Amino acid sequence: MGVELVVSLGEHALHCFVGDRSVSVPVGVLGLARSIAGDPPHPAELTNAIGLVVDHLDDVDRELPEARLVESVRVTGLGVAVLADVEVGAAASLPHEVSRTDLEEVFRTLATESAADRRHNPGLPAEWVHDVLGACCAVVAVYRHFELASAHLDR
Repeated sequence: MGVELVVSLGEHALHCFVGDRSVSVPVGVLGLARSIAGDPPHPAELTNAIGLVVDHLDDVDRELPEARLVESVRVTGLGVAVLADVEVGAAASLPHEVSRTDLEEVFRTLATESAADRRHNPGLPAEWVHDVLGACCAVVAVYRHFELASAHLDR
């Protein structure tokens, strides 16, 4: 296997690793989720959350330019397994490869539903009904920023 970019989502930070080099930026799943108050979420809230992550990924580009040259991407950390489970509709076997098209569909589904409706998505634990929005915005931003056709979601 060639060089891999690992993006790890934390509560309040996002960490990017290529080989033995890493960069952390101050945007995480819980902070993003807390910035989304609408029920269902307002489009501007979602756009702003994704934009915040993309802005910080621009910093990653400057500090870790080899991140753009990798052969594969693995996204790990807080909420990633939940997104894989929602994409499958049940417990996903990890690592789970998800195409950008499928990830965008999961995002559209979760981001346009009220919390009451989101609760009924197979694979979505009750305790993640709101915070999944932060994880979703972070992962969508990673896919869009790095122009990924697919990536592996992992623990």
